[in-house]
Amino acid sequence: MLIFQNPPDVVFQAILRGSLDFTIDNIMMLSDDDGKLTQDEFAHAYPLIGKVFAPLLAHETLRRLRKYLDRPEIYDLNDYHYLLLFETLKVFAEIHNDGISDATNKEDRKERSFVNPFYIEHINFDDIVGRFFFDLDFLTPAEVMLEIDGQMKERLGFNSETFALSQGLLPHAEELELHLDDMGIREKYKISAKSAFFGSESKVYPDKNYYKKKHPEE
Repeated sequence: MLIFQNPPDVVFQAILRGSLDFTIDNIMMLSDDDGKLTQDEFAHAYPLIGKVFAPLLAHETLRRLRKYLDRPEIYDLNDYHYLLLFETLKVFAEIHNDGISDATNKEDRKERSFVNPFYIEHINFDDIVGRFFFDLDFLTPAEVMLEIDGQMKERLGFNSETFALSQGLLPHAEELELHLDDMGIREKYKISAKSAFFGSESKVYPDKNYYKKKHPEE
């Protein structure tokens, strides 16, 4: 599994799985008959990823993330990985939610809401980011990063990938390798079989109202 700020539940895993599958297929669909996709075309579809990833490298890395997503081991991620997942989720949520809005009837709405094996009428991307992403350092603009001195970068938790991303530098192959987590969190970091943010009557994920009903004391 991939590491996030909070342990994923089965619904988030399903959304992430669908997002990765969609993006992997979409990159191939955008390519021509020879499997080629220009950088400009790729950046038009995925402006954040396209700044630092060539289409083929993005495709290969997304396939690797998808492969490791359902493994029982816990894998660390860096800012290049989180950038890929961020825009992958963002685009998928936008397309999913737009599809629901365009539904012509109740049956069509239900069919469009399917994110295997759940029916979700609205994916709240901002709430997902707030719950599962440690930070958004990977979105720091180049000019802002250059104005921050070394000591402040260290205090803010910026790392070499954060700086490289802000400057539009392509990742090195070793930066995209996935490594097993060595912080000893295996026992407390498990995918929840039931989501605290999605119930049988929920239409949105994360469903904060559902959570409040189940945890009135908080």
